[in-house]
Amino acid sequence: MAVRRIEPILAEIIEALDGIAAATAGKTLDDFNSGWLLRHGTERGIEIISEAARHIPEDLAAFAPEIPWKQVRGIGNMGCGDRQPAATTSCCRTYASSPLM
Repeated sequence: MAVRRIEPILAEIIEALDGIAAATAGKTLDDFNSGWLLRHGTERGIEIISEAARHIPEDLAAFAPEIPWKQVRGIGNMGCGDRQPAATTSCCRTYASSPLM
């Protein structure tokens, strides 16, 4: 894996978190499940966070031990894009309970 500068990686994560927070503010799980654009936009934001987190070096991640880096890095692979209600609900709950928020 090529070495990347950390600032753009962190900026990607912050931008995705801010976008998800703005899009989901005041929304319920029913809103999330019934809103195609809200759901898919949130899922894409989570994928961006997951991918960007994979490029954070372990020595830097160690400065934030409260963040479950292994889970964050793997969440992009957990099936959030599945159109199954259980996967969507799981994805939403995982995001909502994340210490990143």
